[in-house]
Amino acid sequence: MSLAAAGTPSVSSLAALLGGRRLFSGLAWLAIVGTTLLIAYPIGWIVYDAFVVDGRLDVEGFLAIVLDPAILKVVTNTIAVAGLSGLLALSVGAAFAWVNERTDATSGWTRDLLPLLPLLVPQIAGVTGWVMLLSPRAGLLNVQFRAIFGSGQESGIPSGPLDIFTFTGLVLVMALYLVPYVYLIVSAALRNLDPNLEEASRISGAGPFKTLWRVTLPAIKPALFASILILVMLGFAFFSVPIIIGTGAGIDVLSVTIYRQLYNYPPRTDIAIVLSLFMMSIVQAALLLQHLVARAGRFATIGGKAGGGAKVRLGRWRWPALGAVFFYLMATSVIPVVGLLIVSLQPFWTPNIDVSKFTLANYDFVLFESSLSSSALVNSLLLGAIGGTLGMLLAAFLALCGSNVGGTLAKAIDAITALPAAFPHTVLGVGFLVTFSQGWLNIHGTLLLLLLVYLVMFLPQAARSASSSLAQVGRELVEASHVFRASSLRTFRRIVIPLMLPGLVAGWVILFVQMAGELTASALLSGPSNPVVGLVLLDLWENGSFPQLTAMALIMTVLDTAVVLLVLRYFRGALRS
Repeated sequence: MSLAAAGTPSVSSLAALLGGRRLFSGLAWLAIVGTTLLIAYPIGWIVYDAFVVDGRLDVEGFLAIVLDPAILKVVTNTIAVAGLSGLLALSVGAAFAWVNERTDATSGWTRDLLPLLPLLVPQIAGVTGWVMLLSPRAGLLNVQFRAIFGSGQESGIPSGPLDIFTFTGLVLVMALYLVPYVYLIVSAALRNLDPNLEEASRISGAGPFKTLWRVTLPAIKPALFASILILVMLGFAFFSVPIIIGTGAGIDVLSVTIYRQLYNYPPRTDIAIVLSLFMMSIVQAALLLQHLVARAGRFATIGGKAGGGAKVRLGRWRWPALGAVFFYLMATSVIPVVGLLIVSLQPFWTPNIDVSKFTLANYDFVLFESSLSSSALVNSLLLGAIGGTLGMLLAAFLALCGSNVGGTLAKAIDAITALPAAFPHTVLGVGFLVTFSQGWLNIHGTLLLLLLVYLVMFLPQAARSASSSLAQVGRELVEASHVFRASSLRTFRRIVIPLMLPGLVAGWVILFVQMAGELTASALLSGPSNPVVGLVLLDLWENGSFPQLTAMALIMTVLDTAVVLLVLRYFRGALRS
């Protein structure tokens, strides 16, 4: 029997296999170079425009903008809002993670829903819902509070007692939507931490809270620093909450100021670019600080077989802890949706609820009468579905290349997939606006531009999902496929993708929801020719069309939820079969 007949690849089959690997490696380098250009080219252009005037270096304009007292006030506001909301989100998110992972005040549904539910409701929809409830004069809850506790008067007009258009309201609502990011990181760290270490501390006489302070928190310090970095990046880049609540409160922050400078008349692109660079420098400084702390710190991992460990019994504090988690889910997903629903059924926004006057006219307007709204719904769902699919396929492809090839290619892949996380979405939006609105690269006003910026913005999330999924696929299966003369591309399609499918589906859900409801870059790059839901909601808010706005926000929430549930149900059945 020949070697070929015995299953050993012949010389010709080996050549074909090596040729397939070269093709695979070439496609990987093509994907890396393309992604790098999509990030570096826009960022390079805005840096060039900020410091080069008429072909020569000029920093006077940059310094004049940075030292402007009005700009300094915006920067101060941004630091204060991002710092306080981030501190609150870090405390609440870490506490929720500890409660769900380490105590008896937990249940499967709270652990599963806490990171998912706030993502299903678009942020601008949730924020608008809280405005409908707590606007000082027409807020639905404020009206009920005045009826119960007495009427507040402001120049003879009933007002209060609560006012969401304040610095406190802005910080609290921002913190609500930052909590899931902290929760995801800290809960994963707690899940990987051997609970027997904490149990040993309690056996030694330390109470649960002393164990938390002396054992648990030091052990997950890297995750806490990672959470702080995420909070800095998101806090400076948040757009939906400041544009709604901050504008009403007269509190300007960087992300909203950049948007205003680009779309006020006359547009001040120079100010927008300088502010984008300042925002980018803050994030880069945070990244550098995290790197220095991680390098200087000494974190030890104690090996051994991890046991389940006993849950911390909270006793009388169990129900308050469960209540806090439940209230958070209600505050981010249920209560604001109820406010949206009531206003969406009214002919106009009024605090007086009269069921006999409820109407579906606002839904008819969004779905059938307004071509802009209906087009925006279709475009957002399309961009979310296509962008999520392309993003996860690209991330899976790059992850496989890095694991198979190693060396320089693997390092290049890790660097490029993490690079977009170093730039706030506002900065990327400004870069794409400046770069792709001129010359032969002019694709401004097209869905392609939005798709490209979405792929770049959410590449880090896709890469993390793909890498964790690939880690569960044994290399033996890939190597066996190569032994049986399958090309790298065929192995990727027939072996790797099916085995990675559960993780890829989870990553797709995250990308779909974020892309379909994205507002930061969409506010800069979307327009009448390529409308998306975020921009239409923003226009309706600024025009005072609140019933139509709430109807569209609810429709998008329902569509997001339906798509996610259908995809999860379909792939659950497919995986079982």
